[in-house]
Amino acid sequence: MNLVSKVADAYLKTAVGPDAARLRFLEGLWDIQASIESAERPYAPPSSEAASEALVNGQTLFALSAPEVPVDAYSDGVERIAHYTAEMAGLPAEQAEALRNTNFRAVFSEERLAGAVHSPDAFVAEVANQLGAHPAGPLTPATLAFVLISALVPFLTGPSEAALKALGAFDRRAWGHGRCPVCGAAASMGRVGESTALKGAERVLWCGVCHAEWGYERIRCVRCGTRNPDKLRYSHVENDPAHRIHLCDECHGYAKFVFVNDLRKPLSMVVEDAVTMPLDEVAVKNGYTATGDGGQTSC
Repeated sequence: MNLVSKVADAYLKTAVGPDAARLRFLEGLWDIQASIESAERPYAPPSSEAASEALVNGQTLFALSAPEVPVDAYSDGVERIAHYTAEMAGLPAEQAEALRNTNFRAVFSEERLAGAVHSPDAFVAEVANQLGAHPAGPLTPATLAFVLISALVPFLTGPSEAALKALGAFDRRAWGHGRCPVCGAAASMGRVGESTALKGAERVLWCGVCHAEWGYERIRCVRCGTRNPDKLRYSHVENDPAHRIHLCDECHGYAKFVFVNDLRKPLSMVVEDAVTMPLDEVAVKNGYTATGDGGQTSC
């Protein structure tokens, strides 16, 4: 059993209701992603010197050396995940039917998928516009983004690992951004590691698109970068100190973190991102956003 399955099963022992249903659905999705990722695809990572120089200059590693996302293979992945989501995600019938019937292949091209590697958000926006996705329509932007990004992940995780390995001993904390140093996507969440006698608990950010990790300052907003301690705070739900939201009252952004010292399970950031989805709902309800453009808050 791999780590993701082991951790998911550990959470399922106590999860109930929507939390359990979400994890069971995601376990099936992760199996699909693993099968897509298992195919061998060539990737030439940058040299150690070039990779280090790129990060120092604020350039992502995929901008320096990008992996190829084949149109046919990606289209197959999107269709598999779209049909699985339609059948198993509990969507309204009209939305499920829209996923089954959408001709995704018609909107994918080599050029568009090359852009997806460098800007996943822009790629999703382009496809959503071309397919006519609408919040009130049967094909919603949120569902479409979930399918497109879920299908993209397996093509990027291997190259991301290889690109980061090329850095060697380079200190990734030098990157200094809340966006991924490999693909440029916004950090999905982070973790706070064990404290030592010499330094406090380290903060590490994690990318949900390519699964890269990089160090980040302890007292700094992930979204706007402010270091003003009066504007930053952690919050968590009762009886769960292991999962916290880092809130910024300057940009009204938030980021989720798992505190390793308080965690009673093995760590898998893939699973942690899933089990902390209720924290996203709490943050949004109180006026914070994952992009840092929220309004006034009430908590």
